[in-house]
Amino acid sequence: MFFKTKSRRAKDLLSGAYKVYNFRRDAMPREAAEKMLSLIDELEELIDDGKISEARYGELEQELEALMRKHGGKIYPLTAVADYVDMVVVAGIIALGIRSFFLQPFKIPTNSMYPSFYGMTAEVYTDEDQAPNIGERIMRKILKSASNYRIEAPCDGEAFIEINGPESGKARSIFAFDWVDSRDFFIIPSKSRQYTITVGGREQKITLPQEFQIDDVIMRAFPDGSDNPVEYMQNKLRAGDIVARDGRYFMRLGSFKKGRTILNFDLLGGDMLFVDRITYNFRKPRPGEPFVFMTKYCDGLTRLNGGVPDDRYYIKRLVGAGGDTLKIDGSALIRNGEPSKGSPAFDANARKAGKYCGYVADGALANGAEVKVPEKSYWAMGDNSRNSLDSRYWGEVPQKAVVGKSLIIFYPFTDRWGMTK
Repeated sequence: MFFKTKSRRAKDLLSGAYKVYNFRRDAMPREAAEKMLSLIDELEELIDDGKISEARYGELEQELEALMRKHGGKIYPLTAVADYVDMVVVAGIIALGIRSFFLQPFKIPTNSMYPSFYGMTAEVYTDEDQAPNIGERIMRKILKSASNYRIEAPCDGEAFIEINGPESGKARSIFAFDWVDSRDFFIIPSKSRQYTITVGGREQKITLPQEFQIDDVIMRAFPDGSDNPVEYMQNKLRAGDIVARDGRYFMRLGSFKKGRTILNFDLLGGDMLFVDRITYNFRKPRPGEPFVFMTKYCDGLTRLNGGVPDDRYYIKRLVGAGGDTLKIDGSALIRNGEPSKGSPAFDANARKAGKYCGYVADGALANGAEVKVPEKSYWAMGDNSRNSLDSRYWGEVPQKAVVGKSLIIFYPFTDRWGMTK
């Protein structure tokens, strides 16, 4: 045991001596540099020959240590702070290397791939007895990355939420919101959505992540039997719950007493997964694989963004490669004249099994239209076809945009944890 410890110490000394010599030899007197190199060579021979137990090793250790301390500058000896910084820098370089060439972490922001992957989803509590207590919230935060949002009535009165007007430029959202500045991880500048609910003329604000819309939460918290947004708003209009004020429109949520809960829900963070950046260096992507790509190389997305490249990462299912023909028949996706194969999601969507909603013939595939995928390109579609902005609307994904294939969901700890499909 003693010999192994001494051997390890000798190798650490050799490594430190090489570091000091390589970084400081130009700043050292010539005689000192030559002396250090000579001692390094002698120490290396002792280690290779297994002779570090001899008396000469102790003499070498003392001589090298003295030279290193005298001429080491900031290289040797390292202070605790310098040692920590050195460790962090090395760890950062290793992490960047792994991210760039092997595995890249990715967080699912939206529900376009639901139920194969979960983006941010909400659990709405219409009964206060259903809501988790403080202990349960802590565990849900750890295991499911769940954050609780709750709004109480500040006074007696009717509660209203504003509806987006067509001039707002936020047509994909039912309810009005403001963009506000925020920070991811308390550091990175970002944006958040801020919604306002008024009760008796008093405003209550709720701030949510920029990728999450409150529309579905409102529909489930104040249900009318419809799960279709258009039908839901039509029903509210017929019921007289949509009112106009000063050229703006609001939806009535109901009457509340002071202190009563208006809205209570948990927002669960999206699935976090590792993206395999290696495989596609050895073979081409295959239909059926969930793959990640960079939006800035997709011309159709740039056009939708007003001509400005939108530098983000998307995850979709690869449904067609160069030369393939695609069309939608009923709720099934047809590739080259046959039902798509390569993923269980294709069959599940065709049968509308479980939570799969079926493929929707929209955009370029509307009314039975057929599309041929350009060469050196791919078509991307979301498994949640009704709520996916994908190739049907903006076209193909070029080869240069592809980052890699999804590999494993590593967080949160749910029944979806494990290899992706």
